[in-house]
Amino acid sequence: MGLKHKRRELHGVVGGLGVVVALAGFVGGWMSVTTTIVVTFGVWIIGATLVNLLTEPPER
Repeated sequence: MGLKHKRRELHGVVGGLGVVVALAGFVGGWMSVTTTIVVTFGVWIIGATLVNLLTEPPER
């Protein structure tokens, strides 16, 4: 099975990336608070959109 059938797992990866960005900004101090919030939501929104567009819906 390729990545086209791993929608749920890829959503988990995108969520994890968003959490890593948030931790880097809030705890690590790499970005200001406002930038951290914007970038975190950007990662989640763009990542989820790409996963939905590039994968097939789960079978029922």
